[in-house]
Amino acid sequence: MDVRWLEDFLALVELRNFTRAAEFRNVSQTSFSRHIQSLEQWMGTPLVVKGASPVRLTQAGEEFRDSAQIAVERLMDSRSSIRANQMDTSTQVRIAMPSVLARSDFKRMLDVFGERNRSSFSVIVGTTSDVVARYLAGDADILFAHDCRACPSHDALSQHHRLVIRTDVFQPYATSTPSRRAAIPFPGNDRTPVPLVSYSQRTYFVRLFEHVLTRAGAPLPHKVRVKCDMSDVLKEVIADGYGVGWLPQSAVDPATLPGISVIGGPEWRVDVDICAFRPRHRLPARIEAIWDKITARAA
Repeated sequence: MDVRWLEDFLALVELRNFTRAAEFRNVSQTSFSRHIQSLEQWMGTPLVVKGASPVRLTQAGEEFRDSAQIAVERLMDSRSSIRANQMDTSTQVRIAMPSVLARSDFKRMLDVFGERNRSSFSVIVGTTSDVVARYLAGDADILFAHDCRACPSHDALSQHHRLVIRTDVFQPYATSTPSRRAAIPFPGNDRTPVPLVSYSQRTYFVRLFEHVLTRAGAPLPHKVRVKCDMSDVLKEVIADGYGVGWLPQSAVDPATLPGISVIGGPEWRVDVDICAFRPRHRLPARIEAIWDKITARAA
C-alpha cells in the first residue's frame, strides 16, 4: 500500500471532484483514478460511489476517511521528527515560501534572522499549494505563506503554530493606461463580461478569488483570457491591457511596474494574512531561536 493513495483519497474527499483533486495532487487524472482504484482493491471494497457528481463516498469510504487522515498525519509527523533529528548537527534552516512572497519578503526575513555568518538557509519556492505541500511533507522547518481565516491555504495547517507577520490585500488590478482601461468593463454584464487574467486552477489564489466572488454578493460575469501560475507574468499581461486580474498588494511595486492600478470598490477586495507556520513540537535550538526572532519582529 502506497501512502500516496491515502493522500489522493483525502484530496478527493476534500475537493469532491476527480479532475480538481488530480490537479491539486499534480498528477494526471488517469494516474489519480488508478491510485483510487488501487486503494479500493487493497481495502477490498468501493470507497467512492461510481458516477456520482460531485463525488460521494460509500459508507465504507466515510468510515475509512478518519483513519486515512490519522494515518497520513502520523506518518508525516514521524518523518518530520526523524528528519529534524538528522538535521540537529547541521546549521541549515529550511524555509518554504511561494515565489510571490520570495520576491517581496525573503530578504526582509533574512534581515530579521540576523544570522549572516552563522546559519545557512535553503529555500523552497513555488506556488502556494506546492510549498504548503512540501512543508507538510516535512521538507521545510518554517513556512511563510498567504493565509485567510475564511479561506485557509490548507486545512492541515490548523494543527501548526500560525503567526501573522503582516496583513496583505488581495484585490483586482487593471492597466492604468487610460485608453485601454476605458475599454475594460468592470464589473461587466452578461453581454460584456469582464476579461479575466487568472491564476491556474490548482493555485491557492484561485480559491481566494472564488471566496471574494462569494463574499461580494454581486455577480461578476467574466471570461478568462489568460491563465498562469506566475504573478510576474500576470502583472505584465494586466499592464498590457488584456484584462482584470486579482493580485496580492505585496506583489505590486508601483516603482517597478507603474502600468497597473487597483480597479473596483472594496467589495472586490479581501484582507489576507502573510503568515509564518511551524510544527507544534519542539524544534532544534537554532530553529527555535529563528522562530523567536520572527515572533519578536511580528509583535
